[in-house]
Amino acid sequence: MNTLALTAKVIVAVMLLVAGGAKLADVTGFAAAVRLLVPFRMPGVTGRVIALAVAAAEVALGLASLSAPATGWLNIVVLGVACGFVAVSVWGYAFHRGHSCRCFGALSRRKFDVLGIARALAIAAAAALATAGLPRAMVEINGADRALLLLTAALTSLAAFSAARALGAARSLGLEGP
Repeated sequence: MNTLALTAKVIVAVMLLVAGGAKLADVTGFAAAVRLLVPFRMPGVTGRVIALAVAAAEVALGLASLSAPATGWLNIVVLGVACGFVAVSVWGYAFHRGHSCRCFGALSRRKFDVLGIARALAIAAAAALATAGLPRAMVEINGADRALLLLTAALTSLAAFSAARALGAARSLGLEGP
């Protein structure tokens, strides 16, 4: 069970890194999805500002979760964010069915649909599993390991950013395959 909980924690952290990195590469596209979901206007806060904040928060949370696995309260924050994904999926399905959620920027063309709700529920279930108390020996790491995990996490997010940017450019040029 401990290994399953730790695996769930890593999977959700990496998913946050990829999703955040891809959103940062496609802020304009993600901002369009944000505008669908934010029913009110605040002075000085645009869809782009919210999109940047969400994407940066996902990257930061993924970095923190992966590089500080012994910090238990982060698991609760990740679970809260995952529950937010479920709420967004349900809201999007109810009011914007068929529109692109841009959850992974240009890396995905997923839409607000029943499968999107199921995916969000699976992420929330994995995040809930990751809240299980793990033995300290499984999650305690030294400074060098933490630095390597931070570097790996940052490179993961950068790779997602680069892939999303390249895919978005290919699509805009009509170079995408079938």
